Amino acid sequence: MAEKIGKRQEPKLSEFHEEMAIEEIASTEDDVEGVRFTGGYFAADLVERMTFDDVVFKQVRFMNADLSTMEFIDVQFDTCDFSNVHFKNASFHRCIFKDCKLTGTDFSSAHIRHTLFESCDGKYSNFTFARLKEVDIVSTDLTDSDFFESHLKDARFTHCKIDRINFSETALKGIDLSTNTYEQIEVSIDKIAGCIVSKDQAVGFARMLGLTVKE
Repeated sequence: MAEKIGKRQEPKLSEFHEEMAIEEIASTEDDVEGVRFTGGYFAADLVERMTFDDVVFKQVRFMNADLSTMEFIDVQFDTCDFSNVHFKNASFHRCIFKDCKLTGTDFSSAHIRHTLFESCDGKYSNFTFARLKEVDIVSTDLTDSDFFESHLKDARFTHCKIDRINFSETALKGIDLSTNTYEQIEVSIDKIAGCIVSKDQAVGFARMLGLTVKE
């Protein structure tokens, strides 16, 4: 587990969870609470709107599912596949994504609070207009991901791959990019004040500002 920094809260998970097959969600009319799902495939048409509270998903495949507007509270996702899943306008509070595949996952306009993404494959993921508060993204591949006009408050990127990430129209004040690796990123010049970078990264930012850096 990544070292906790800041005030991010850990999920409040029960010591024991009732085992439930992922396919059973289709016949569940109530919200899901205190349950553990292991394996299986979450079909796109299983549910329309649901809250998951105190739930563990392990090795579940959600590929191409539409989970827009879903609410996840105190949920742990372990080694799950969210390839091309739609989480638009979804809500996450005290959640963990660990070793998950987030390739092309759509978190646009989502509200993500007190959540950890660790060792995930998030290439081409979409966080446009998302609101992230007390979020840690650690050792995760965010190559070609999109954070256009997202709202970052106490969001921390640590040891991530962020090549060609798009931070256009996103205020980066207080955002520390110094431990992350990239060759090129997109930012808005008027939004980078207060961004924390390494000495080597500062050279690239200076060039974005039109300065000639003398070696």
